[in-house]
Amino acid sequence: MHSALFVASYGTDRIGWGEFLAFVDSQLKDAKHVLRLAENVWLVNAQKSFAPLAHLVALAEQRRVTYGILPFEREPEWLPGGFDPNTIRGQSGR
Repeated sequence: MHSALFVASYGTDRIGWGEFLAFVDSQLKDAKHVLRLAENVWLVNAQKSFAPLAHLVALAEQRRVTYGILPFEREPEWLPGGFDPNTIRGQSGR
């Protein structure tokens, strides 16, 4: 597996969701090889480090947040070529 898309769902428990996001932010704030693409979506480069994915799974299970993992065998390719998405952190600086 080259990388994985981790998608979390807050369901109806917004309080648990806020706690989950706070813990994720504290655990992954300095993490490399993970991009937060949306409020509930992270792309983890498993070739470089599996730790961010492990943190996301553990925190989701602790906070009873449902999640799904979509593995990619090869490096994801953004179409059209040359598209370079910013992370949530990258967008907040605008």
